[in-house]
Amino acid sequence: MALMQPIENPETGVTARYWKLTHMQADFVAGVLEAQLHGYRDEAARREGRQPLARLAFRFALDALPSPGFDRAAVYAAIRAAAPEGGRPLFARARDV
Repeated sequence: MALMQPIENPETGVTARYWKLTHMQADFVAGVLEAQLHGYRDEAARREGRQPLARLAFRFALDALPSPGFDRAAVYAAIRAAAPEGGRPLFARARDV
């Protein structure tokens, strides 16, 4: 599973369209799950082993995710709802691929 959502890097002007969940790490003492999406030009670029164009990090409270909190679909759903501080969710309208 991945998300299809064009997001332009304001520093480089390059647009990543294909976003794959690549990392999840739980800190049970702090009660948080950290997740990373890597953004690629498209799925073919990822499959070819190209370097990601961008990386986005997310942090969620473990108790806010369905137990046990490591279900990839649940993390993707949390990412869809996550909004940068003072902003709107980046992936609310993303298409599943």
